[in-house]
Amino acid sequence: MDIVIIVLLIYLVLMFGIAWYFSRREGIEAYFINSKKTGLWLMVFSSVATMIGAGATVAIVSEVYNTGISYGIALPVSLIVGALLMAFFSKKIKSFGEENKAYTLVDFFHKRFDNKNKILAFVLQLFILIMWVGTQGIAIAAIASVLTGINFHIALLLAAGITILYTSIGGLKIDFITDFIQFWIILIVFLIMALFSYNSIGSISSLVSQLPQGHLDPLAFGGLTWFLGVIFLSGFLYIGGSHHWQRIVSAKSQKIARKSFFMTIPFFILIGLITIFFGLVASTKLSGIEQDLALFSLMETMLPPFLVGIGFASILAVIMSSVDSLLIGGSTIIYRGLFKKDQFDNKKEIFYARLITALFGICGFAVAFLIPDIVSLSLITSYLAVAFGIPLIFGLYSKKLSANASFYALFLSVIALLIAFPIMGSNSFVVPLVISLPILIFYDKIFKKSGKVILKDPLRGI
Repeated sequence: MDIVIIVLLIYLVLMFGIAWYFSRREGIEAYFINSKKTGLWLMVFSSVATMIGAGATVAIVSEVYNTGISYGIALPVSLIVGALLMAFFSKKIKSFGEENKAYTLVDFFHKRFDNKNKILAFVLQLFILIMWVGTQGIAIAAIASVLTGINFHIALLLAAGITILYTSIGGLKIDFITDFIQFWIILIVFLIMALFSYNSIGSISSLVSQLPQGHLDPLAFGGLTWFLGVIFLSGFLYIGGSHHWQRIVSAKSQKIARKSFFMTIPFFILIGLITIFFGLVASTKLSGIEQDLALFSLMETMLPPFLVGIGFASILAVIMSSVDSLLIGGSTIIYRGLFKKDQFDNKKEIFYARLITALFGICGFAVAFLIPDIVSLSLITSYLAVAFGIPLIFGLYSKKLSANASFYALFLSVIALLIAFPIMGSNSFVVPLVISLPILIFYDKIFKKSGKVILKDPLRGI
């Protein structure tokens, strides 16, 4: 296992070196939105690396191992639908972001509506981003569990520390560059592991014949309602993430932002098929293991010893490519909420931005120790993001939507979701839709006579 540690340390040092080199003499706009210069291929590969994350790799293999293909099919399809809808909305987002200097969803709710919407969005977006960082932290903890007893936890803590450190140093620009590298590490290693796994089972028909009963049932995880709902609401999920908004604003043009999401789809299909395959192989080759450890245990079983280190590095790449985007998203929200434009000189701006990013990262990783269930954590956080997506879309396209309608739609749907989730579980995704849609449609009609709902049109010219 010494080889494993050496490979991972080399990888982590490489990420840090890249961050240090490319972050020199950058200003605050480069730190938060890459000076709006992000090109097509950086957008494509960074979006893929960020969106797949531990939730679409570790969690898929984990749940396919446990219950079969249902969860594994729904998640990749939701990524594809989400990419299509993000491509559709990207023009509006880019236009609004540039005209109003709205770098985050919190900025949108402030510029489009009012201060109470800003405060609500600020609190909820930070909560969502911290929980998503926690989800990635759980994956790191899973690696540590697999390698318990070989003194590997120090390297894993170092991985978390370097992720926070290189993101704090470089900001969004370094996020794009490192995501580009991490994407290729993920893809190459997964393809190699798929070949070894296929060789171990002999053929697909042999694999199918050995599967536990019910593992090919596409509705086994949450039933038909959950399966269709996850796919239908996936666009609301991604548009409800502030870090996706921030990436769109950072693109060189509306065309690049839009095209980049279309170009992610073939990669989602490929990686989705590979992770489902891993989960099915694990269900036939492994027994008596903890569910969340399925992918890591499969790597130890299938890969030659000299490739195990690279395999674990690929999982760290998955985690790190999501974490760095989330950290920048959270720190941008906090920085723009605390400080005014040109309040400090460039040196102090960068210092405070880096400090906030580091502190936010520490808070996010701490969540992994408090809520160790990766699937449940992914679900509740994703459903909260869905609650954001619905009023955001109404706000982009409805010129007369009032601040009160937006506020109550978001606030009440979140409260209802938190109450419903312990009872309804995976099917509680419908709650934000059921609560927020009637408010967004009828609130202003009912209270129109109060004279408080007609606002200036902040979308003029979009």
